Amino acid sequence: MERVFDSSLSTNYSVMKNLSGPVTVSFDITTKCNLRCLHCYNNSGANPAPEASDEEILKIAKQIADLHPYNVCLCGGETLCRKNILDIMDVLRGNVGRISMVSNGFALKKEVAKELIEHGLDHIQISLDGTNKFQHDTFRGMQGSFEQAVKAIGYLKEYKISRIATSLVPNKLNYKSVKEYMNLCYSLGVDNVRMMPFIPSGRGKTVGRNLMLSDLDYFYFLRDVEEECYIYAGKMEIEWGDPLDHMRRMPFNAYNGLRTYCMEVKANADITVTTYLPIVVGNCHEHSLKEYWDKGYCCIWNDKRVVEQVDKIQNIYDFDSFEPAPYSGEKIYYDIIGGKI
Repeated sequence: MERVFDSSLSTNYSVMKNLSGPVTVSFDITTKCNLRCLHCYNNSGANPAPEASDEEILKIAKQIADLHPYNVCLCGGETLCRKNILDIMDVLRGNVGRISMVSNGFALKKEVAKELIEHGLDHIQISLDGTNKFQHDTFRGMQGSFEQAVKAIGYLKEYKISRIATSLVPNKLNYKSVKEYMNLCYSLGVDNVRMMPFIPSGRGKTVGRNLMLSDLDYFYFLRDVEEECYIYAGKMEIEWGDPLDHMRRMPFNAYNGLRTYCMEVKANADITVTTYLPIVVGNCHEHSLKEYWDKGYCCIWNDKRVVEQVDKIQNIYDFDSFEPAPYSGEKIYYDIIGGKI
């Protein structure tokens, strides 16, 4: 297959060829979760995996700070289940360009919003999977989660967070409510609506599978989304994100000499390549993130072993047959330095 250059990065070609560290770091600070969302691709909260202690997680945060990335996204699980999240942010603040996070908003009370912003939170994404409690609470597995998500957005706006996004996973409960959903988000003062398809992984492969859209459902959903993009142009950003995009794009970019710009760290200190596949290339307890970057993570998408695994996923339905199943507890180890993982 002919490899071509990703033209979207053409203006920064020389910069991307000579990166001394990642532009962004995705940092899963916990696998715990206070909800049981039917679609959860990483099965958060169901059987909490061993994760770094509060002290260890701060050491990992220091390793990230030493890389000075432009953006660090605190992810999970539910990020607010990590009790020392403010300490993590204090380690990062002043050493990274921007601190962002994702949350379901359930524990994001008014005083929490204030503290997060005071400790350096710039951007946040709140999960909002419908226009009412039936759509959202059913999908998220918790009564009252819709009401609290809406309140959390209000609290964050009150304390003037730099940017707030919502995330929506289209499913059989909500996909016909696109217009109403965009109206709701705009009325709440949301800056950005992000959407991505339902991934058949984790609970999405079992518990919530019957809520996945058909190809025809997606056609009508995306048609409605496109119409809303015109209506809200210049007022609110609306994005459809393909979770597999980076699996196609990054190997092409690497072939053309660009270094990887995103590094992923899990709550147990594992260093991974993509959120969606169980490919582990190291562990922060063994070597520092800087060492892993210098020893090969900077060019990890040139690693034929990684690309061979990634190429097994050509569409979201391929997760059904991928072995070992993502987030099943089994992993694919390609330690790029050596030592125990």
